Amino acid sequence: VEGVKFDGVDLFLSDPHVSIDLSDDGVKTLAESIQGRGLAIGSLVAPVWEPTGGGSAMDEGEGRARFLGQVRKACRIGKLLRDIGARPDGAIRIDSAVDPGSWAADPEGNQKRIAETFRQACDIAADHGETLVAEGEVCWGGMHSWRRMAQLLEMVNRPDALGFQADMAHTLL
Repeated sequence: VEGVKFDGVDLFLSDPHVSIDLSDDGVKTLAESIQGRGLAIGSLVAPVWEPTGGGSAMDEGEGRARFLGQVRKACRIGKLLRDIGARPDGAIRIDSAVDPGSWAADPEGNQKRIAETFRQACDIAADHGETLVAEGEVCWGGMHSWRRMAQLLEMVNRPDALGFQADMAHTLL
């Protein structure tokens, strides 16, 4: 757009793509490989879903702890990639990691729990100099409509650390 372009890749931080548990040396090797192709690294996807090691953002216990652990790991990788010059900008993508049906059992209470988890994730991101982006999509509870997505962003109230990823193919569902 108007001469601005991005020649690069976004990374999904989950096996078999790129391991969320990649060592610092592994991150450096990955960055060198991508930069060697003339590309930069942009946004990263934190694998916050239960099958990838995360948990539901509306779970106040172990699920939340696993969710936040995956955010922490993604932010560590993001910061390292920035520090070595392979990632000039970008954000860490998250969602609620819970289906709308489970969320619908207590919409207001669950929305508050998701917002609290997202606020804690924002603290982690800020500690690493990262920004989180939430992608509203019909399959994520509390984010499954534009109204609920806007409500969630307002409840989190951290525009410095949490934004919205406007993937219009998903957003307009």
